Amino acid sequence: MEFSYFEPAPALRKFVSSYYFVSLPFEVTDIMRAEIANVRFILRGSISSDLAGGEMVPYTRPMSILCGPTTRSSNIHFSEGACVLGAAITPLGWCRLFGFSAEEAANKILPLAEHVPEASRPLIDGVFYADDNAGAVRAADALFSSLVSDKWRIREDFIEQVTNWIVDPEPNELETLLDNIDLSHRQAERLCKAYFGCGPKKLHRKFRALHAANRLTWMNLTDWREVARTAYYDQAHFIREFKEFNGRTPQEFINGPHILVRMTLEERLKINHGSPFSLVG
Repeated sequence: MEFSYFEPAPALRKFVSSYYFVSLPFEVTDIMRAEIANVRFILRGSISSDLAGGEMVPYTRPMSILCGPTTRSSNIHFSEGACVLGAAITPLGWCRLFGFSAEEAANKILPLAEHVPEASRPLIDGVFYADDNAGAVRAADALFSSLVSDKWRIREDFIEQVTNWIVDPEPNELETLLDNIDLSHRQAERLCKAYFGCGPKKLHRKFRALHAANRLTWMNLTDWREVARTAYYDQAHFIREFKEFNGRTPQEFINGPHILVRMTLEERLKINHGSPFSLVG
């Protein structure tokens, strides 16, 4: 089993904060926690997901998919021999590469080719026909470089402020954000949905739960109460929120192997990230 991270070209790191390869010699079924937006290239085999709700939907080579930011966990299955190249997309990257509201793609898996200009579509093939992982990363760099556009007028300062707010592991509530921006609650809600895929309150809940799971892994903790912060009303509230976004209770997360999540989090620390957003989410 291989799980490895690669850094994008320097000019792209504000938009694509990391690449990762997942290669599995055997079938694996696991739970995907809520995550940031991603692009995934199915290089070998297939993956199946029930993110859309209901039945598992397969995605097979040579499919390339645009995965919007998610606010719930989902089940995922990798076929024997599956290999996937993924790209973690920052909120700024979503705006500059794809140019439409992230809320429209939230909790959805979309065909990548339908959301890139026709002139860029041949570059997708380069990812699939690369000789090795490094070549696939270079091909992905070429593809994403071709997509960068500033046609959508956005508030980059707002993206930075919200990113700093949610990647801080301390329990900063919504009022903390609103006190530091020159926008009304309604304006912040609208922009947050467009750039991050959901409103600030849900975004805060999501990242608070992801922070807790990250700390359990990175600090190798065996007692989840060490990460149940005062921001939660009580232990029941913490357990409920943790499971909503991570797909398991805190104790299940500690006890189980959870191969994909644990390997993702451990490998994630080994490279520099263009945005702290992808380090946490």
